[in-house]
Amino acid sequence: MKKVRQVVVVLYDKVDTLDFTGPHDVFGVAGFVGGDFRVGTVSEKGTPVTTVSGITIAPQYGFDQCPTADILIVPGGLGSRTEIANERLIAWIREAAGEAELVLSVCTGALLLAQAELLEGLRVTTNRTAYELLRSMVSSQDTTVIEDVRYVDNGRIVTSGGVTAGFDAALHVVARLCGEARATEVASRLEYAWQAKLDIRRAGIEDVEAIRGLLVGAAQWIKQEVGFVQWREERFTAEYVAQWMQKSEMFVASMNGRTVGCFAVQWGYEEIWGELNSEEAGYFHKFAVSRECQSMGIGTRLINWAEGYVGDRGKTRLRLDSMGDNPALNQYYVRQGFAFCGRYDGQGWAAHLYERSVGGLQTDAKPS
Repeated sequence: MKKVRQVVVVLYDKVDTLDFTGPHDVFGVAGFVGGDFRVGTVSEKGTPVTTVSGITIAPQYGFDQCPTADILIVPGGLGSRTEIANERLIAWIREAAGEAELVLSVCTGALLLAQAELLEGLRVTTNRTAYELLRSMVSSQDTTVIEDVRYVDNGRIVTSGGVTAGFDAALHVVARLCGEARATEVASRLEYAWQAKLDIRRAGIEDVEAIRGLLVGAAQWIKQEVGFVQWREERFTAEYVAQWMQKSEMFVASMNGRTVGCFAVQWGYEEIWGELNSEEAGYFHKFAVSRECQSMGIGTRLINWAEGYVGDRGKTRLRLDSMGDNPALNQYYVRQGFAFCGRYDGQGWAAHLYERSVGGLQTDAKPS
């Protein structure tokens, strides 16, 4: 039976109209298309609220009657700056967020999450007029406010910039949960030019230099951030990339005309997986995302797309291997739902083997 996620949008006086109606419509249309989202609204007492632009909205629920939120949406608006002093609202948001699968704040809704102590240690964003206020509200030095981005994805908590950025963040969440094809269809039905839309396609010879740049950038970042050499930059020549394109299916992802990610899919990898190698799996390799797109959740969407791609070809598992000495990367794959399957020991290095079941995510790719 298909899981139906309950989406709950929090309302209060002087909430911004587009902050909540944008994401509300994104999930409403996504639910209409796929039958897997149900959207409701809630205010403290369940009584009507008036938006900052003067529209009166009658919420479906009060706090005491509201169903448990699988996805909690906290919009912003001028009212958020006063509602941070509403102890009952903040306590309810904190409790509802603790039970939710995912929390999305729009615009200055991030102030309410900060007041509920939900942003500690994260990378976050908000409306550009509230950057400094948000910085003053988070106590942890590990919390970083990112400026001039549409949204920031921390996994369970996603924060967006102002107003229409909430559309992009909500479509990103739909893409994460249901695949790129669903999010693209929702944006089309809303006639919205989705600024974070990913165009994923099979790579051609014209993409060699862009792929090489992504792989070199990933190697440099791992060396800088983790402190050891996982990939050697000099290995990634144009010839090396071209060879990989011949022996695997190589893909590139672009956003607004700029290449932002790449990966390869193979249909076997016996040299690493040995007797565990299976024709029922697709093998995910050469995965890199532009560091300029850090915290946008693009990696998750590429992995999900690859899962849908191998599923479309009758495979039941998506597999990958990760350098054993890179705990942060191994933890990332575990957070993506991969299960540890084993270990390969090479000469002076080791790889951890992971797989996850194909869950039915759809792509718009045509069988080759």
